[in-house]
Amino acid sequence: MRQYFLKHTGLTLLVTVLLIICSALRVFHGVVNAYVLDGLVAKSMSRFLFWTGIDIGLFLVLSIFLFGTMYLEGVLVQKMSLDLRLTITRNITHGDYAYFHRHDTGTYGSWLTNDITMIEDQGFQGYFYIVQFVCDTGFTVAALIQFHWSLVIVSILLGLITYSAPQLLAKPMKQTNMAVTHGNEHFLNQVQSFLQGFDTLFALNLQQRLVDQIAGSARKIAGLRVKQNTVKAGMGSIAGLASIVSQVGISAWTGLLVLWRLTSVGAIMATGNLSFNLLNSMANLGPLAAQMKAVQPLFAKYAAQADNQSAEKRTIPADQAQSIALAQLSYQYHHTSKPALQPLSLTVAPGTKVAITGPSGVGKSTLLNILNGKLPDYQGTVTIAGVPLKQIAGRSLRDNVLYIDQSPYVFNGTVRDNLALGQTFSDEQIMTALRQADLGDFVQQLPQGLATPVGEDGRLFSGGQRQRLALARGILRQRHIMLIDEGTSSLDTASALKVEDSFLKQQGLTVIFVTHQLHAQNKDLFDQVVTLA
Repeated sequence: MRQYFLKHTGLTLLVTVLLIICSALRVFHGVVNAYVLDGLVAKSMSRFLFWTGIDIGLFLVLSIFLFGTMYLEGVLVQKMSLDLRLTITRNITHGDYAYFHRHDTGTYGSWLTNDITMIEDQGFQGYFYIVQFVCDTGFTVAALIQFHWSLVIVSILLGLITYSAPQLLAKPMKQTNMAVTHGNEHFLNQVQSFLQGFDTLFALNLQQRLVDQIAGSARKIAGLRVKQNTVKAGMGSIAGLASIVSQVGISAWTGLLVLWRLTSVGAIMATGNLSFNLLNSMANLGPLAAQMKAVQPLFAKYAAQADNQSAEKRTIPADQAQSIALAQLSYQYHHTSKPALQPLSLTVAPGTKVAITGPSGVGKSTLLNILNGKLPDYQGTVTIAGVPLKQIAGRSLRDNVLYIDQSPYVFNGTVRDNLALGQTFSDEQIMTALRQADLGDFVQQLPQGLATPVGEDGRLFSGGQRQRLALARGILRQRHIMLIDEGTSSLDTASALKVEDSFLKQQGLTVIFVTHQLHAQNKDLFDQVVTLA
């Protein structure tokens, strides 16, 4: 957690200075109260009015500094939260395909929302309170000494008791925090799954199932949060009780010092206010220290594992012919004894077009997932441009090989957003890619053209249009090798032939096209047709 404060050293120092000033003003207010009361005891109107005026001025100045401090604390916390969100995002996306999919997307969503809120409340805010506590303690000790040295000793002893008492619940606090964060992950996974399945439930008149499932998951997370709040309440109650007892003890000791004529009557009011500041800080510090320890395990979840795209990985030579060679390539998923892909040997020359056909379940999609790096634990050998696939760095592979899924994902944005994906392309380049994917005329007829929203998951477009959008996205990037998995399965014959023509006639482009229905009109355009059985 320290690294996030250090990244914003200037703002952290400014907030720290303001906290110190606020603490000094609060303690000075406590001392001034003693002078106000001493003025009354001495029946001196001038002394009473003077110190009362000073006290009012202190409050006005303190209010201004408190406002500035709270504002800048909020700014700093949000800057650090942004840094943490970016760190989490980079860490979960820095590895390969399997590394990202070790958790569901709902889990990552919980990390970026619920966990961040917990860290803000129990972690980042803790720093400000610790600074306040240290300053309050230092200034209070200095103030108490002027009344009597014994008040310092009594205050410190009672303060330590006030701090230590809530630590009895430190372990339960850590356990409930972890239970809540895991519960949040499960809840978001359930909500995401059922909301995405609304259309299916709607078609079956089973909308109530969505309500029931979310209600069930919500009850579980509610129960976990009740336990978390119960532990927090317990820590607060213990701390509060210890604080009250300690304040009474300090007031009683001050009263004895007054009776023994070792300090002035005004010290009663001063030590009351000062001990409240000190002991209240101690009371809150105990639960806070426990909570800060309890959020530390959250950071361990976000730590990036060793990047398997290590330095010894190789790149695909840009100036070398990018052939693909398979030798006895096969694959078997861990959960089944039947091979998903029987041993296959195949050579694909640069710029050639290969069709992979065969019935469902023979490994057509598995083959493409091996070639695009998603399934690294295959048997046999694969080389691309003479480099063994297992030695190729992931980024280099994806810079040269483009995979187009049979169920392409469409982002909630415009047509242009879905094609550019944050990169820079001219409208002319985008429209050329759309025309090659047989979607250009359709987009041009839309009232907003490339600025037309596609809806969540592309729901405003038909299945065939989403597929052509994905094809255009691939064509736009001009990779050397294109792997297309059932890329025209949702299209009518005429549209499918147009789309297939667009990449079959591109010189220099190597295409491996998986299909369950090879159109006779385009069959002769393929250099090889491989049938898996």
